[in-house]
Amino acid sequence: MPKLNIEQPHDLDPKAVRGRLDALSARLAEKYGLDAKWRSDTEAVFDRTGASGSISVRPGKVLIQVDLSFALTPMKGKIENRIREELARALAPEPKPA
Repeated sequence: MPKLNIEQPHDLDPKAVRGRLDALSARLAEKYGLDAKWRSDTEAVFDRTGASGSISVRPGKVLIQVDLSFALTPMKGKIENRIREELARALAPEPKPA
């Protein structure tokens, strides 16, 4: 199975990261039927037809590992780009008030 390994840096405290990932998970569940389940405060897993994987929250970064089915192999680049975009948006610093 093709694998994706994605790392996104962040400057947030663990509680803020978890909150933002929960919000992202809710959007992805609605849009793609992809629902993450937290196994601990820092580790989540997800599984749906064609893709499964894990999310790991570390100090200063979030790691996502995805196993794609062979049917999704032709879309690997597009899937990876979408994950990177969504994750970067979710973990972006809050704009500072003017």
